[in-house]
Amino acid sequence: MKFLFFCAPILCTVLSAQTTPTETKPAPAAESAPSLKDDKVVAVIDGKEWKRSDLEHLVKALGRTIPSQFYSDKRAFLKTLATMEKLASMAETKGLDKVDPHKWVLMYNRELYLAQIFMSTQKNSMLVMPEDQKAYYEAHKADYSQAKVKVIYLAFNDNPLNEGDPRAKKPKTSSEAEKLAEQVIKSARSGTDFVELVQKYSDDADSKAKKGDFSTIRPNDNSLPSQIKSAVFALKPGQISDAVRQTGGFWIFRLEEFVTSPYDEVRDDIYLTIQGERFKQWMDGMQKNLDVQFKDDTYLDYKSPIG
Repeated sequence: MKFLFFCAPILCTVLSAQTTPTETKPAPAAESAPSLKDDKVVAVIDGKEWKRSDLEHLVKALGRTIPSQFYSDKRAFLKTLATMEKLASMAETKGLDKVDPHKWVLMYNRELYLAQIFMSTQKNSMLVMPEDQKAYYEAHKADYSQAKVKVIYLAFNDNPLNEGDPRAKKPKTSSEAEKLAEQVIKSARSGTDFVELVQKYSDDADSKAKKGDFSTIRPNDNSLPSQIKSAVFALKPGQISDAVRQTGGFWIFRLEEFVTSPYDEVRDDIYLTIQGERFKQWMDGMQKNLDVQFKDDTYLDYKSPIG
């Protein structure tokens, strides 16, 4: 099926160059749209009948650009399909499906596709009951909490490539930024208004324009470095974090509040999480029972092709 997807545009080009385009006859205005209830044979290719339902299922399964090609010109699509089947039959007659490298590609792609659809079927069959979702939510509420924070970002550059305009502001070095971060933290913890410190020192234009407001942070947000998440979730509302060094700058956070998402907002995520965990357990168990025996360590440990 995937072969058709890649070959169809090429074959369509070949056909259009060698044949006269088929005239598409518009259906009479009074004629109703075709229905699958009347599952007629619409074409016969090399003796094989293709019904309406066969073609609809084929293009739906292939997806991507195939449906648009099919519905824009079904006759051209069927000619392409016939060409593909004829060429495939000729290839098998010549035994091309049994010689290198084709036999290995066909074998691997077939087993890969079957493995993928079986894994998908297995995972989708793992139903999660509502009581399991609620129990998971109660046991993992912290995972569904969000930290609202304000931030000050102090940028540094220890190796500027170009000094540029001598009148331009010189970038801070890492040691200068670290020293400033300590001063800012001391001021914030002693009661200086955090927003004032944001406006005076922060180098992050987006959060600075929002008076230091930063995107909400969740414990399981993999888009943020672990050092930032650890620093934020160690705070209590109103507390100021130590400076968190990252590439190019130091981050200072003030925790505003923790907000826990209600169950109804996250139950779909919980369903997928539990289902994923159960599927992983199933996969781990299946892989433990694989029958694999390694016989040639010299070859298996060698890192380059041979022969």
